[in-house]
Amino acid sequence: MKKYLIAGVVIGAVAGGVADAFAADMPVSRESTVIPVPVYSWSGFYVGVHGGWGFGDANFIKTGADLPNHTIDGGLAGGHIGFNWQMGSSWLLGLEASGTWSGLQKTVFRPFGILPVQIDPWTTEVKWLATVTPRIGVTISSWMWYLKGGVAFAEIDHHLVSADGSLSFDTSGTQVGWTIGFGGELLLTSNWIFGVEGNFYDFGSLKANSGIARFPDHDVDVNMWSILGRVSYKFGGPSYGSSNYPIATRY
Repeated sequence: MKKYLIAGVVIGAVAGGVADAFAADMPVSRESTVIPVPVYSWSGFYVGVHGGWGFGDANFIKTGADLPNHTIDGGLAGGHIGFNWQMGSSWLLGLEASGTWSGLQKTVFRPFGILPVQIDPWTTEVKWLATVTPRIGVTISSWMWYLKGGVAFAEIDHHLVSADGSLSFDTSGTQVGWTIGFGGELLLTSNWIFGVEGNFYDFGSLKANSGIARFPDHDVDVNMWSILGRVSYKFGGPSYGSSNYPIATRY
């Protein structure tokens, strides 16, 4: 009986040792540590406001008189609305429409006759402008850089007044031209977008045919640049989430 008891104790000890050794060789199950990669989505409708400065040239062409070309400049403020389609993680297509109040203007003087003084002011003014522009962009995380280009509209006013006020002439019209631009934007987690962009516009020529001898007929060719700061709000779901792929896992 004693022999059987001793044999049982020995077998139990050996079995326990084998089980412990086998358990030691098995991997320890621990809760994994996963660091998700943020994935930003630019897709959706957005609206916003913009403002900045504009500058350009008003050139007098198709005239037999020596009319002085001149520069124009002034403030800009307006709003925009658009839609973005994000393709994968790096490319974006968009379409945007904008309307902008313009303070660009310049008054120059034309010396007529033999008087050695500058008289008869000529004023050129861009009152407002609007654009419809497709955009193509490259996104890197919460940043996006884009090119844009399309059709541009502007109301251009050109008026002349004689020194004594006895003669005057005013012409204005909505000009249709084109624009091209480049910009960059930052998408924040609360769906707000902050950006800056530069644009070039060419509005073609406005005819100024007064029929008045001292105001010779001519065309006014206007082109300009704008530097704009932008703030937009993107509608829809949150602007960022997490990918399903961890970048670090530890056991």
